[in-house]
Amino acid sequence: MSDEDDLEDFEPDQDDLEREDDEKETEEWEDDRKEEEDFSEEWMPTPLTEDMMKEGLSLLCKTGSGLAHAYVKLEVKERDLTDIYLLRSYIHLRYVDVSENHLTDLSPLNYLIHLLWLKADGNRLRSAQLNELPYLQIASFAYNQITDTEGISHPRLGSLNLKGDQRHWPQDLRRLLGSSRVRGCLLLIQTWGFITAY
Repeated sequence: MSDEDDLEDFEPDQDDLEREDDEKETEEWEDDRKEEEDFSEEWMPTPLTEDMMKEGLSLLCKTGSGLAHAYVKLEVKERDLTDIYLLRSYIHLRYVDVSENHLTDLSPLNYLIHLLWLKADGNRLRSAQLNELPYLQIASFAYNQITDTEGISHPRLGSLNLKGDQRHWPQDLRRLLGSSRVRGCLLLIQTWGFITAY
């Protein structure tokens, strides 16, 4: 056996490298989250305000019959939000990004029946349960504390990101996600496609 053959045996697999990067990223996120939890007692309740809405709204589009217009995109990332109750009044929103806040409840989103895209990464969510949203196609709940996929049932949902959350799932589900044949994606036996979990 030549030295070249020996080197080939030790070349890391691309999947292994990606998995190591993901594990490192998850560990860093967990360290940051632990630091945040140490300071959680200092967090003051921070509800979403009209001023924050004005700053975060964009993308003016036609609504309903096409005779009216409304802003349909909202981005309120990294605002230390603990409450998004105000969203109940913004029924025309289609794209919502509430990432990197301190949210534990997304129920106000149940009123956004036109929602197409949702990003709620890096919050304190234990559940991603929402009422069935008829047009929701992409949802991301990465780096929360989601324990299962119950209540994530939307007829057009094609992409669901739960990266960093699978450590809270039951052992059998974690074992399935860790197996080489699914490579971090779990094909759901429903009309929608994949859960990205690594």
